[in-house]
Amino acid sequence: MKTTTTNLIILLIVAFLGGFQTTEAQFFKKLKERAKQAAEEAVMQKTEEIAAEKIGKGMDKLFDFDFSKSSMDPAILPETYEFEWKYTLKMQAKQGTFNMVYYLKPDATYFASRAVMPKKSMAGNVLMVHDIGLNVMTMFMEASGSKAGHIISLSNDDEFDIEELEAETEIQDYTFKKIGTKEILGYECQGFLMENDDMKMTMYVAMDAPVSFNQVYGGQPKKMPKGFDPKWLEKADSSIVMEMNMVNKKKKKFSAKMTCIALENTPTTINVSEYEFMKLPTMQE
Repeated sequence: MKTTTTNLIILLIVAFLGGFQTTEAQFFKKLKERAKQAAEEAVMQKTEEIAAEKIGKGMDKLFDFDFSKSSMDPAILPETYEFEWKYTLKMQAKQGTFNMVYYLKPDATYFASRAVMPKKSMAGNVLMVHDIGLNVMTMFMEASGSKAGHIISLSNDDEFDIEELEAETEIQDYTFKKIGTKEILGYECQGFLMENDDMKMTMYVAMDAPVSFNQVYGGQPKKMPKGFDPKWLEKADSSIVMEMNMVNKKKKKFSAKMTCIALENTPTTINVSEYEFMKLPTMQE
């Protein structure tokens, strides 16, 4: 399945934002009163950290999930989610630094993500599985020796609508050009520069990676940035972004950088039957 480099860029921006979304999601746990209190404290702390920094237009949507809804029936899920690769990104922005860990499997239409914060946080106990084939996102949570899950339908939500996000990013307004190469973690990465009046994004992509997000989303964007050469698609099937530096020309505090610090063959399995699925509390509870 072909995926354009521009679509890959957009998806990695979503992935970058997904780090904040994953952290936010864990605040709504219902695993005894102690876990709930810890979650409320985490909300307060994280709100302070990101109040001044909502990177990209997609950020508002990422916080708009209605977590008060009851979980969907776990019977729709497979018995297990299996992953083969662990892809770790170091996220750096003005408000702080943290790692996002992604779990991937070649040819699978799902992936998982976990936030690893520098300070003690419940985020590390929450694994988010994004199952594009089922149009659901499932939170697998552990606390105080208990395991809980919550399934959110994405079929009626626009939060992860890639086509809409492409439209909002106005990809055709960017110029796009191929630059030099750089070696990152042993992979020779092709550099690309994407720029408009507001943003400048420099990224390095490993074209021969053992795993990719391409099989998860796929598709072709409807519009191309100026200077994009379709020949670059020939080696894009197994590509993954290893570094991205996003500079906001007008508001430097909104600039950010992400760097792949590990790409490891680490088999991981989630056994769905080990988790109890329940309704999560709202912020008012």
